[in-house]
Amino acid sequence: GKKGVADEYSISKVFKRQELANVAWSCAVVGRYPEELMKILYTGIVGTANDPNRMKQIFHDDGLQQSSIMTLYYVQLAADIEASKLQLALPPGFPNGWGESEGHVRGNGDDLIEMSSSMLTLTISKLQRDVSNTFTEIGFENVLEHVIDTNEIKDEYGFQLPQTPQEFLSIDIANIGQKVGVEVDGPGHFVRLIDDTRKPSNKVTLNGMFADKGENRVNGPTLLKHRLLTHLGWNIIHLPYWEYQSLGGVREKEKKYCKSLL
Repeated sequence: GKKGVADEYSISKVFKRQELANVAWSCAVVGRYPEELMKILYTGIVGTANDPNRMKQIFHDDGLQQSSIMTLYYVQLAADIEASKLQLALPPGFPNGWGESEGHVRGNGDDLIEMSSSMLTLTISKLQRDVSNTFTEIGFENVLEHVIDTNEIKDEYGFQLPQTPQEFLSIDIANIGQKVGVEVDGPGHFVRLIDDTRKPSNKVTLNGMFADKGENRVNGPTLLKHRLLTHLGWNIIHLPYWEYQSLGGVREKEKKYCKSLL
């Protein structure tokens, strides 16, 4: 850009807006918001003139994919809370006019769709229902799939999100009065480690390189969702699916286990 400052035109020569949204999402997931990088990302995604048509022309696209729009909601809330000094802001009226035109053939944004949609999961599994019933039996009142929308966040917490109402975060099992939530973490919430850094060895074998070391780690979207809900005043309890399933359906064991989590 002019005088060495990245502007929409210079950014468009290197990146697509979907790629910029991917990077912004990664920053939010790890909770790191380098000031210069965030400025470049926001300039490249939404520009500086609040003109979605101008951005379409500059980037030669048909508007932001729905996955990018949802990603920006999460990034904006995370940045408002964790990096408020940057004063990042989405354009007034966003996302009206910023999305793809109807009938547009979507590009390859499946990974980002999957990552951001994990923040708002509205399907109820058999395991969730079973866990919910167990908590009810031990006296913990709850509802399944409590949804927090952008209006609630603005009205109750004062964070500046766009005016258009949008379902935003869901909690698998929630006691709304106490603001205690239980996340039933299925396989999609974890990554499986295949390496082992605990015992370094100079000897490398093919089987050793790809051996399953039997350790699950919570993935990035799950960590970000936990941080956002915690910032919003919720006490979030995580229930890994294998721990509950290992109880073998024995009701007394299940009730004892759920009591231990509270």
